[in-house]
Amino acid sequence: MTRKRLEEILARHSSRLARRYRQVMQRARDQRSVSELETALSEGRIAEVLTEANEAARAVAAEVAVIDAAVGAEAAAYIADRVAKLVSYDGTNPAAVARVQANGARLVTAITEGQRLAIGEILEDGLARGLNPREVARSIRDVIGLTPDRAQAVANYRRALESLDRRALSYGLRDKRTDAAVKAAINGGKPLGAERIDKLVSRYAERQLAQRAEVIARTEMLRAVHEATDEAYDQAEANGQIERDRVQEEWYAGKDGRTRHSHRAMSGQLRRRGVPFRSGNGNALRYPGDPQAPASDVIQCRCRRTVRILPPGKSAVSKGGGYE
Repeated sequence: MTRKRLEEILARHSSRLARRYRQVMQRARDQRSVSELETALSEGRIAEVLTEANEAARAVAAEVAVIDAAVGAEAAAYIADRVAKLVSYDGTNPAAVARVQANGARLVTAITEGQRLAIGEILEDGLARGLNPREVARSIRDVIGLTPDRAQAVANYRRALESLDRRALSYGLRDKRTDAAVKAAINGGKPLGAERIDKLVSRYAERQLAQRAEVIARTEMLRAVHEATDEAYDQAEANGQIERDRVQEEWYAGKDGRTRHSHRAMSGQLRRRGVPFRSGNGNALRYPGDPQAPASDVIQCRCRRTVRILPPGKSAVSKGGGYE
């Protein structure tokens, strides 16, 4: 698949998924006021908050399942038009259905586990700092939908504002329109006030959520494109329409400065179908965005894979990345 076509598919479906992620997580945040969260904390009912976040994760997974089917059909149509006329994609095929279900379960687990860890860290930090239930509740509400590291960034930003730490002006996702007011408070040693801090942190948390949504959306859609392509070839092979030995795959690394160093080294690797590519970290990947690979080789990958059907009598080869 050409980079232009891949980016077209990713852009169209990623924006839809990112928007859905923001919507359901924002809804989960708005479901309880700070006062209600404070009461839940005081009464030991924090599990209820996690349950609501889990429901949001399931809503995201359901959206991914719908988009998966659309991406599969698009990818197969492209293959049929440009590569192999006999290749098609049947979304009702048992293997395709099982793949979509497995990905949904994987995504729900990843989101909910990240949420559990993020809220757990907020609770531990609150206990260590002697914060009251309302302060902890406010912090929990800020981090719904975020990974532990993003949640920690939100908590750190709040602390920087509260302590008039000049580092508050170095957070990349802050609302820079308020820099003058924050700088004046720091220089004058005058506290910003709880209400103003809440607003600044809320804006920062919203931007963290938006960025988190974009990361999930691009990563999931890249996976969906290549996984659906794999499924289409699997179905064609099972139907006797193509021969595995004639399917040649090649890895192309993104050429901008954001591509992982470990993936730049993969560019040009050739693989016979069924043989994994090998990253510069030594990890095996079936295709860009492979969910079976470590996150360090998957999240926001900018690479692509091309597939060719060789003429009769020709056999695919595996070269590069340990197959010299």
